[in-house]
Formats: sequence, C-alpha cells, structure tokens
Amino acid sequence: MQAHRPGSKMRPDWLGAMMLLFAFQRGRTKSTPQTVEHSGTWVDIYQPLRPPSATVIFVPGLAIRGREDPRIRNLGWALSAAGLRVLIPDVPSIRSLKISSDQPEEVRQLLENLVGDPSMVTTRNISLMSVSFSGVFVLRAALSQALAERTRVLCLIGGYFDIEQVASFLINSNRADVYGRLIIASSYFSDIEPASPAAQVALVRAVEAAAHDNSGPSDLGALFDLADPLEKSLHHILSDPYEREHFCGKVIAGFDEAWMGYRVPIELPDNMAPVFLLHGRGDRVIPPGESRRLARLFSDSGISHYLCVTDFLGHGDAAISFSQVSELYRLIAGFAWFLGHCRG
Repeated sequence: MQAHRPGSKMRPDWLGAMMLLFAFQRGRTKSTPQTVEHSGTWVDIYQPLRPPSATVIFVPGLAIRGREDPRIRNLGWALSAAGLRVLIPDVPSIRSLKISSDQPEEVRQLLENLVGDPSMVTTRNISLMSVSFSGVFVLRAALSQALAERTRVLCLIGGYFDIEQVASFLINSNRADVYGRLIIASSYFSDIEPASPAAQVALVRAVEAAAHDNSGPSDLGALFDLADPLEKSLHHILSDPYEREHFCGKVIAGFDEAWMGYRVPIELPDNMAPVFLLHGRGDRVIPPGESRRLARLFSDSGISHYLCVTDFLGHGDAAISFSQVSELYRLIAGFAWFLGHCRG
C-alpha cells in the first residue's frame, strides 16, 4: 500500500532496490565497517564504492549485540551497496535491553549531533531508519527542527502504533515471544517500580538468555530457577494469566507517566518526511497490524507513506526467497520507493 503527496516527483529507484536485496541475500556479516567514536558513542560507517547520494542513519532496536549484530551489519552493507553512506550508532541504553524514560531524548540528541557534523553526514540529504521499539524514537526525533529540514524519508521496520496494544499482546498472549515480555518486566522493575537487586539480576539474566537463544521461542520456565523462591515468584507474575493481566495494567499506567515518550504522537505535520513501513507477517513481538494502523495515521495526516507487509521478515530476522515472486516484487517495490526518496 502506498500514498504519495499530490504532485510528488519522486522516481522509484528499482536498480538500487535490486542491488540492495541481492547484497543482503549474499550477506557480509563477517565484514567489519569503519568504526569511530563520536560524542561519547561508537558509530559504524558503511561507505559505498562511489560518492554517496545520501546518508542513512540506522538506530538499532533492543538487540544485545547492538550495531555489531550480524543482521544489522548485513543491512548496513546492503544499504551501502545501493549507493548510500550508512551510519549505525550505539545507543547504550537500548543496547542494555531496557526501556527507560530518557531514551527518546537520548536518541534525538544523538541524531542531531551526527547530522550536525559534516565529517559524519557528508551529504545534504539524510534518511532515518529504525527497527522495533526504536521506531518511535526516530519518528519523534524526525519532528525536531534540526532534523526535519534535512530528512528526506523515514523507514520504520516492525514498528508500532499503539504501545498499550503491544504491551497487552506481549504480556497476555501465549502466542507472543516471551523475550518482549521479559524486556518489559526487566525495564518496569528497574525504571518504574524498582524491585530488589536480586530480582533485577534474575530478570536481566533471563532477558540475556532469551536474547541469545536462536533456536526459536524461549520457554519461560527454563529461564528462571524455580527452586529459588524469588525467581519462582517472578515466573509466576509473568506466567499466571491473572497475574499477567494485573501486571499489564501497571505497565500501561507507566506509559501514561514515566514512559510517555513511547507513545506515538497522534498530531503530525502534513509536511513531515515520507515514511516506508516494513513489517514481517509472522512478527511475534510487534504484530503487523501495528504498521497497518500507522499507515492509517499517516493517511489521515496527509503524510506520504508506503506499507509493505512481507513473509520474508519475522522480528529481527529475514530470509529472502527469490522463488516467491509476488513477495519479492512487493519488497523490491517498497525499497525502490524508499531509495527514490532518499536520493530526493
């Protein structure tokens, strides 16, 4: 699904999109980009072979390896193969796998510092990309005057519209990946209602174990020592249906107060940069319906956007099959639209 502003002269970059997807499929997860320190954080730089047509800044999601995650590095190389200069910074609070009240401001300042440095952003045009929960930080940051003037397009991968719906899904649904539930619990008992140090240690350990588990959905019972009374009580809060519903109510109250920055702004300017929404049909952390609701918000606000829901993505993982022609065409068309806007 796509929507353009009236009179838009954007031309989709089909060749760039095909180069991007071929490079992503080929994979360069073992190649190391240039890394520099900037404003107290590390930034990976992916430079194309020719002078770049635009700069893309990618903000990672709640991934334990941050910018060093092989999936993120593969995307960085693929974007550079399409002719873009790519910057992927570390965001310490995000890499620590926690939600915290200061993250929206942290990301905004980080992006403004990068964009304000001509040695980092070497092109006039910039584009902003993010994944999962970090999408709301990029969306909010793009509204700041310093970034709005230069941002050509946003790309939100696996983003959300309604944080209450997402929290309810992650906490209450047996279909949801327990990794998301653990992230919320660990963050809540650290940032909003501090639990005992031992409880926080147990939750962090469970989050990290789930983050490292590449075998599929984690078993919540296997992530806690049920012989330990404290860990057994944490497991009960996160597994018993009644306790989960009660805990969900407390978490949602947090999004009305300390975590207000995690809510998507409903009032958006109609001259906001276009947005490419990419979501996996099988996402078990943030359901694809969230990107569809974002698309409706952008439609109602008169904002140009392109929605692509695909079988090729889960949540943080991707497997492109060139034999699935219709799925492949939708993905190429989406990235062609995105790259066309990147180049302006």
